[in-house]
Amino acid sequence: MGVGAMRLAAIPTGLATTVLLARLLGPEQFGQYAFIMALVPLLALPITGGMQTLLTREIASYSQAGRWALYKGALNAAHGWAIGGGLLILIAYAFFAYGLAVIPTSGKWALLSIALLMLPLLGLNAARNGVIKGLGMPAAAELPGMLIQPMMMLGALSGVAIFIGLNTYVAIWVHISSVAAAFLIATIIFVKVRPTEARSVKAEYDFRAWRGALAPFILLSLIGTFNAQLGILALGLFSSDDQVGALRVAERAAQFVSLSLVMVNLVISPHIVKAFKSNDTQLLQQLSRQSARGALAVALPIGLLMIIFGDWLIGVFFGQEYSELSYIPLVILVIGQLFNVFFGSVGFLLAMTGNEKQSFKGQVLAVLVSIILCWALIPTMGAVGGAVAVSSSIIVWNAILGYLVYRKVGIRPSAF
Repeated sequence: MGVGAMRLAAIPTGLATTVLLARLLGPEQFGQYAFIMALVPLLALPITGGMQTLLTREIASYSQAGRWALYKGALNAAHGWAIGGGLLILIAYAFFAYGLAVIPTSGKWALLSIALLMLPLLGLNAARNGVIKGLGMPAAAELPGMLIQPMMMLGALSGVAIFIGLNTYVAIWVHISSVAAAFLIATIIFVKVRPTEARSVKAEYDFRAWRGALAPFILLSLIGTFNAQLGILALGLFSSDDQVGALRVAERAAQFVSLSLVMVNLVISPHIVKAFKSNDTQLLQQLSRQSARGALAVALPIGLLMIIFGDWLIGVFFGQEYSELSYIPLVILVIGQLFNVFFGSVGFLLAMTGNEKQSFKGQVLAVLVSIILCWALIPTMGAVGGAVAVSSSIIVWNAILGYLVYRKVGIRPSAF
């Protein structure tokens, strides 16, 4: 199974997990869980965000050149950074939370002290992923985290719900256990694929080069993660827990509108590269327009279905208590996702034509728009304000990237 197929398979698995948690925990407890699980990836960024990408690049370079001493050094340094950095974050949290009492430790914040135990595991999983990718096996690298871990978590949550009962603390522990299981599977894969040439050599280290390259990668990951989680984080800080749960349910449901674009991106990405290398601007324009039209033709009926029957669909799948809470946020997010599909594969067009750094500008401006709108709207509008901020960010991001595609690639991306 390729990476694209795994990404598609992970979407219904993630939705099923969200449905299970939302129904069994209820809006308030589910909101607490969603907030903590949005906060953990942000806190883990120093040990996960840049390291994975850097490792992939360095391991690929060292293995191709046969520089096995540096390969082993990068491997050792990555694992030391994951474990040491994770423990350092845990110590810092304990100091600020229990020593200085700067961070709350009651209510939903009590869950954070448990969830942070997965930080070293997240760092180690990122290291395993980066190394295996660097060795030229991206599907094997993504298998534990993208497919096996979500499926194991869904199965474990179902079993626990039947035999023990589910609450937020149990859900967090199940999440930690699934991350640990993913690490064990990734370790087995790594042991099977690691080069024999690197086992007996003495490790060499290039800390200066690695430090210089790591910071930009962390910054890129920070912007992407912050943009993806900002609505949930802002609601958790400035609104009630049930509003967090409402937005998370709306986000998961709205994902289906953009599913067609995900599928299109998987199909056209190699054709974009081929057309760009052939300097065939006309073919690039044709690929962009036809793919956007095809994706929109699928997304529009799904979006209209959710706009018209969204309150009923939410009640059927997630529970009646979410119908009123999540319907308006869902409509707003669906509109944002339809704009996303209308503009087509702007991010892929920039990435596949060597202009991936340009998309960072769009991400930064989108985050700024989202921050301003979250600050202005969430205290009074709750999940509706969060949905407005998220959708506005999507629209701004697509508009900027569309303009950059026009300037850098020479085509006009959109369905029309």
